[in-house]
Formats: sequence, structure tokens, C-alpha cells
Amino acid sequence: MEYVAAIFPSVGVLFLFVIAIRAIFQADRRERLAQAAQDRRVAAAEKTTVAPGDSPDSAGPTAQD
Repeated sequence: MEYVAAIFPSVGVLFLFVIAIRAIFQADRRERLAQAAQDRRVAAAEKTTVAPGDSPDSAGPTAQD
């Protein structure tokens, strides 16, 4: 029983560490998904704001001119 009492604090700290790291990874995953969704919304909005007949890459002279 002494061995269990000696190991218990380390196991408890390990458990808390695993929970904390898991929460960090899940938060990062959710943040990346939200950022990707926002990027898609911005890209879709940019496509709809281009005037008819204008293309986004025809803004000015290029190196080929």
C-alpha cells in the first residue's frame, strides 16, 4: 500500500497534464477550423465584389508588357 501512496501524486499530476494538453490541442484545432472558415468567407466575398468584366489580376501592367 505504501507504493500506491508514493505513486499516486505522480499519477494525479500526469492525469492533469494530459487533460491540459488535450484541451490545448482541441482549442488549437477549433481555432484552425474557424480560421479556415473565415478565410473561405472572405475569399467568397472578394469574388462577389469584383465588378463584371474586371478580373482581379488585370489591375495594371505586368512584367510581360
